[in-house]
Parts: sequence; C-alpha cells; structure tokens
Amino acid sequence: MMRRRYVWPLSPRRPRSPSSVCSSSSDLSSRSLSGNHHCNAEDNMTDVGTAAISDNVHEVTPWECNASQFSGNIVKELVEFSYKELFTAANGFSIANKICECNLGAVYYAELRGEKAAIKKMEMRASREFIAELKFLMHVHHLNMVRLVGYCTEGSLFLVYEYIENGNLHQHLHESGRDALPWSVRVQIALDSARCLEYIHEYTIPVYVHRYINPTNILIDKNFHAKVAGFGLVKGLTEVGNESLPNWLVGTYGYIPPEYVIFGDISTKVDVYAFGVVLYELISAKAAVVKEAFLTKSMELVALFEDALGQPDPEEHLQKLVDPRLGRNFPIDSVHKMALLAKACMQANPQLRPSMRSIVVALMKLSATSGDLDIGSY
Repeated sequence: MMRRRYVWPLSPRRPRSPSSVCSSSSDLSSRSLSGNHHCNAEDNMTDVGTAAISDNVHEVTPWECNASQFSGNIVKELVEFSYKELFTAANGFSIANKICECNLGAVYYAELRGEKAAIKKMEMRASREFIAELKFLMHVHHLNMVRLVGYCTEGSLFLVYEYIENGNLHQHLHESGRDALPWSVRVQIALDSARCLEYIHEYTIPVYVHRYINPTNILIDKNFHAKVAGFGLVKGLTEVGNESLPNWLVGTYGYIPPEYVIFGDISTKVDVYAFGVVLYELISAKAAVVKEAFLTKSMELVALFEDALGQPDPEEHLQKLVDPRLGRNFPIDSVHKMALLAKACMQANPQLRPSMRSIVVALMKLSATSGDLDIGSY
C-alpha cells in the first residue's frame, strides 16, 4: 500500500533565533562545518540529464563493478544503465516484478548483470527528488543505508539499488500474513536505523536531515538488519541555524513535528521526532494515526502512548498497546524503556529532544539488556 506524502503551504513565518532550528551547542561542538567534502544535494537541480550529476558518475560498458563491489558497502562510481537493459532486467516492469508503490513511482525487482537489484521507476515530474537522492547517495555511504548502484534518465527517471530481501518495516508491522518480528529484532531494527541517522546528523559535511522517516523507508535485509532508504527529500544544512526555508512542507502525516508544520523550522530534530513515532510503531504495530473500535474518531498513536505513560502503573497499560502477535514474548521493562525514549524524541521543544547520538547509546544499552535508560542524561 502506498504511503501518502502530504504537502502544505507554510504558515506566516515568525522571527527565529539560530537556536530554534539547530541542535544544542553541545551537540555541535564536535562538528566541523567548514569545507565541502560532500556534494550539496540541493545544488544545480534544474536539469535531469547527466549534466546535472557529479563527474563521479560515468557510463560503464560492460559493467566495471565486479560482484564484490556490487555487494559491498561503498561504490565509488555509479553505472549509467540504458533503458533497454533495465526493461529487460525487470521483465518489462511487469506487475509480477513490482515490489511496491512509492511516491511518484514504483519499485521493481530485477536481475541485473547476474545480481539481484531493485529499480525505482520515477515520474519525470520527480526530477528534484531524483537528483537529490542520486547526488546524496553518490557521496554518503553507511552500513545501515541502502546502497545506490546506478541510474538511468531515458524516458523516465530510474534509480537502481542493491536488493534488500525482506521488504520494509511497514510491511512487517502492518500487513497481514507476516510473522511477528521478535522483540529483540525490533530493538535491533531501531538501533540500525538510529545509527544511519546519527551518521548523517553528526558526521557528514554538510549535516543532512532526512525529512521522510517512516516505516516504509526502513528496509529489512536477509539477516533482519535495517537499512534506511527514501532520500529524495534529504536536505543539507549547509549553514546550520540559517538554512533557507522551503516554500512547501513535505513529509508524512503523523511523523511531522509541530515546529515544522507551524513555522517551517528544519533541523535534525525533525528526524528525531519522526523516529520517536517509529519506536511507538515497533512496540505496537499500530499506524501513526489509528482508528480503533472503541474510539469514535481517529487518534494519533502518540496520544495513546502518552496516556499509558501517564498512568500510575504505566507498564500495565503499555501491555495493552504491545503488538498482540508477540503474545507474552517480550520484556515489559524493555518496552517501557523504549516507550520513554520515544516520548523524549517527541518533546514539543525540539532543543529538548535527544540527539541521534544519545539515542544510539540508549538503544545499545537496551539491546544489550544491561544498564538503565537514563532520560535525564539527554
């Protein structure tokens, strides 16, 4: 099922201080924001053709990347495929090869030069998203980030990725017929995803904000580790605290923080907020906006958890929100800690939300089942 991307016009902008749109000074102290080692994904997006793409991309015929490069974590150069080759590899982009629908296109399974691949076929009107994702994934690589193999601009826009065997997190949590993910796997998926976001928030130049974190963009590999995808809306904060404001807000309803909806404030804490919603989904397997039989109208998942956490005995009420497919096969104290972490991620004041670095540390402790989750240390 396709997840809808909502777009809103901005409300009148209020005066902002630099602190309202960036991480706390302590989070920024270890960053070097000078230089330009990574390509800004929003530069020169007017053209769709090869001229708009970095010189590191070139046509390779026959394919110069061997199998080990194709399966590795970093590819220095991308392949410019022909439409004919992609058409053949994806069985004519048949329904049988379609993996899922996505915004502005669809993803297809392909067997390409002896390797499994996933091809995202995008509409021509998605040129901005196409170029942003292409340029970003050319220069930024991480073990928990989906890897781009190549591209094509003939007829439509195509991005070719490594094939991730187990689909996406949304399918595992919300589609019928799937086995329940064990609790330990859910914690690991959260940790893997957090590590990817920590990397683009803390260690790249410029710092990036994903802006589209949700379970559909968290892929699950054959070992049930997570890889983050969906970088078409990625934004580089080239000058933290003074970044340009977009004319439209983009994202998925239920995952967007109030400061972004109301004022258009963009910071890494936008991703932190969305990640908190994903944590609640990992616990409950409920959608970000839920409709229950006992409710007269739709209710945000966040509100259900806040109500449970506000009770005198929160663990008793949290048990009612845990994915019923887990039965009793989960440690309620671990669920409680993850719920508290999610709540911290969604504080109204973005400066009070933890950094992804702190979230990674907290989830590492949770994964190791040792040490208490110290919310106060954020």
